[in-house]
Amino acid sequence: MSSSRPATNNSSTTSSFPPPPTPSSKPSYATPLSASSYASSSLSPSPNKPRNNSISSRNSSLGRTNNMNSSSSPRNNKSNHVSNISNTHPSTPLASTTTLETKLKSLRNASNDLSHSLTQKIATSKSGQDLLHIGPSLSTLPPDLSTLESELRPLLEDLNVYANGNREELARVERYKEEIVLSSGRASHAHECAALYEDLLAGERDVKRDAQMVKLKMQDGAAGENQKRKTKLMDTGDDYQEDDYQDEVEHMCSLERSAHTTLHLVQELNKSTSQISTMTSSSNNNTSLALNDKTRAHNSANTTTTSLSMTQHDIEKSQFLMKLAPRIRRLESTTTKCLSKRLEVIFTGMVQRKRYDENNESDDSQGNDAADITAGVSDNNETEWDKELIMVGHCLRGLAILGRGNEAESTFARVAILPLIRQKISIGRLDEGGSRGECANLFFVLDDMTHTITSSFGTVLRLSESIFGRSAAVISAATAASHSCMDVDLVTAGVWIPIATTLMADPTIKMAIFSPGIASILQANYMALDVFLSELASRLLCDASSPTTTNEGIQTGDYIGRNKLPPPLAPDYAASLFLQVTPSISKEQIRLAQTRIYAHNITADFLKKWNLPIYYQLRFGESCTRLEKAISSVQADGWKASVFSGSDAMMVELRNGLGFELPFFMELYDILRSFWRADVILRPLSHRFLRGAVQLIVRVISFVKDGLIGKIQFGGKSILTDDSVADDDKISGDSSAKNSKKITDAKKDDEFMKSVASYTWGNRADDVAAVAWELTVLEMSMTDDYLNAIVSVIANPDMNNQSNVHNIPEELEELQNLISEALLEASEEVGPLIQKSWEEIIVTILIEKCCVPLSAVKGVAATYRMTNRPPPTQASPFVSTILRPLQEFDQVFANRTPPHVESSWKEGVISIVAERYSSAVEELIATVKRTEVALKNRKARRSTAGGKSDGEKVKLQLFLDYREFSTMAKTIGVDVSGVEGIVKLKDLTKEAESLQVGGGASSNGDAN
Repeated sequence: MSSSRPATNNSSTTSSFPPPPTPSSKPSYATPLSASSYASSSLSPSPNKPRNNSISSRNSSLGRTNNMNSSSSPRNNKSNHVSNISNTHPSTPLASTTTLETKLKSLRNASNDLSHSLTQKIATSKSGQDLLHIGPSLSTLPPDLSTLESELRPLLEDLNVYANGNREELARVERYKEEIVLSSGRASHAHECAALYEDLLAGERDVKRDAQMVKLKMQDGAAGENQKRKTKLMDTGDDYQEDDYQDEVEHMCSLERSAHTTLHLVQELNKSTSQISTMTSSSNNNTSLALNDKTRAHNSANTTTTSLSMTQHDIEKSQFLMKLAPRIRRLESTTTKCLSKRLEVIFTGMVQRKRYDENNESDDSQGNDAADITAGVSDNNETEWDKELIMVGHCLRGLAILGRGNEAESTFARVAILPLIRQKISIGRLDEGGSRGECANLFFVLDDMTHTITSSFGTVLRLSESIFGRSAAVISAATAASHSCMDVDLVTAGVWIPIATTLMADPTIKMAIFSPGIASILQANYMALDVFLSELASRLLCDASSPTTTNEGIQTGDYIGRNKLPPPLAPDYAASLFLQVTPSISKEQIRLAQTRIYAHNITADFLKKWNLPIYYQLRFGESCTRLEKAISSVQADGWKASVFSGSDAMMVELRNGLGFELPFFMELYDILRSFWRADVILRPLSHRFLRGAVQLIVRVISFVKDGLIGKIQFGGKSILTDDSVADDDKISGDSSAKNSKKITDAKKDDEFMKSVASYTWGNRADDVAAVAWELTVLEMSMTDDYLNAIVSVIANPDMNNQSNVHNIPEELEELQNLISEALLEASEEVGPLIQKSWEEIIVTILIEKCCVPLSAVKGVAATYRMTNRPPPTQASPFVSTILRPLQEFDQVFANRTPPHVESSWKEGVISIVAERYSSAVEELIATVKRTEVALKNRKARRSTAGGKSDGEKVKLQLFLDYREFSTMAKTIGVDVSGVEGIVKLKDLTKEAESLQVGGGASSNGDAN
């Protein structure tokens, strides 16, 4: 029985409770379910079988979702594992009902917890929220999906048909759109082509009319007509009023407009040509790419279709322009020729009018009527000049627009400037006032030519610069230095290049200017052209007659050249004049124009023609010759030889102003100063002249050094005087024996010849001191006067206002520092040489001279030995001669002693002399003491000679001599308390001081 109950219970349990849900059959958690709903749905028997089938089918349809949810939950895996264990062990005894209920309750609790946990996770994710919305609709699904498919198929087919129709309609609309865009583009391009063609026709009409006007004007000019013309031009396609020919300004405006039109047509033509070339190359590339990659070509089909439609427009326009290309190029050439021809005619008229005015001004024989006629002609000429100036502006702008500014420059140079150059510059005019080839009149020729150009075409130049000039506020100075930044540069290409070319092309003029072979002529030519070139832009562009010229730029308000409107003319012409500007140029524009002149290649070639190194060699050779001649004369005649070859005024300045005394150093300084004279120096050679000055200084220092050490001997030659040389020149032509004998006798006579013995001037203290003083003056002058002389020439701060100086203030300051450093470096050897001259050479010479009388010190003992003479009362005579050479030398050179030497050299002399003097006295006293010991027993002699022995008399004499020597040293200006030799003398003769007091000898003063 007991064994059957469990079986019954097991069967009832199995029928009442379904097994635990497996991963394939557990309920879905797509919607939140409570534990009670889960229990009712899984445990209560279903009375309706179809209901159970629907539920089971729904559970089976959601099996994959449940399986995924269960696999993602560890707790579900654990519960499934427990249920699987119970199902996989059927032999295990079944538990009681209470136990099963307990397990059921625990499973419900676990299911409830898992439901809440899963619901929270689903609610916090995007996919979970979608499932929550889908979950409630699952209950409305039909029981059979095939039925749903059959019901929805017709609807889907209708939708597919509708979508295909929409796609076809969209394609058709796109085709229509492309056709519309293509047609619109063609219409737009057609309008553009029509406008281009109209511009071409207008330009052709303008240039055709200009050709007819020039022809008629040339015919009228040949007939001598100078009045207002009334002509109606025929065959031009348009009707013109009778005054159209008169209004040439309006016609010049039309030519400038034609230039604009031509530029636009040329740009369009170039653009079309470039597009065709690009399209051709791109088509070839696309073909190769299509062959290599068909898929890529298929994907870009739409884009290619659009680009092809756009390219078709460009092709049509390009083909149209290519058909017009010959006419466009012909219009460009014809317009350029018309503008150039007009410009040439205008410049020719200006030149002729200028000559006519000059002829009228030079005619002084006209009466009042003629003067009135001339005044009327002058007013008309002024009006005509203003009109032509406006026309010049139109021509210049038109040529610049077409990129033919060089045509305007060459026309101005050929018509306006070259005739003036041929008239003004010739070798005959250059040599006026001087010898052949000297170019004495070069400066005045260039000045006259500049003045003529300015007076004749200055307004044209200012107009061109005001139109095409660049301001520093727009471009940098570095860009302005380039000639290419100016569309039309009449100053550089129109004036300077013809002048430079003329000077360099004519062989005779070129040789006379650049290679004269004489340094002074070359320097004068260079300075004349340097000043001319540096002031060219300012002289050509400055309007001295305009009082309102400012530094702000172009001024407006008045028409060119006048302050009121001309006589009544056509309204358009009057308005055209009034709208013009007065060409006023600022200082910055002038500076930029000058910069362009210097930056041009012709200027570089022009400057290379100057052989400046040869000029320096000539000047430096002259200076070296002067210096070597002075050195030879000094070596023969001594330092006082008269070698100065400068002017008397320079000698006075060097002697009184700077302190030079020897002629040789005056000559040296005059040579150094000559490098920087205005008629010698060339600024590009400043560094060379500075180096040459340093070389000359080094040469003189070397000469002085060699003389000090005895390497160079002075004298030793028989030198003819100036009188003997003169006499020799006078009688050298007489070949008679009598005259020859007179010459021989004269040369032997002392009156005609002087002989100088060979000597070393370094052994003469006077020469050494004199040379040392000259070196001192030279050293001070090099760093003061000479530095200022150089700076005033090449680095003066006031030189910024000079047109031929191109340094900013910072650069000038740097130049001053460099020059100062170079001169200091050159004079570095001068200071040590002066120091050596005084503290070594002069001191040695004076010591030897002062020590000569010291040999008499030994005679003091002999004076009193066994002579029975009275005790001395004054110093020995030789003592006053010891320092006499030093005293005399100091008196001569007291005012010519270098400041840094002071009195140290005297202290050196006295120290050595006093040391030798004290040694001699010490030796004498020792001898006296030995003698006294030998004569110790002869006391009788002391009583007969006043109570003093011979030794005491000698000591007393030495004491008196010491006091005299010390007094002389003080007189010279030496502090004797610091001289070791004098202190030693005092100690040696101190014993004799008591003998003087005891003996009643007269005192000559305190020895101290």
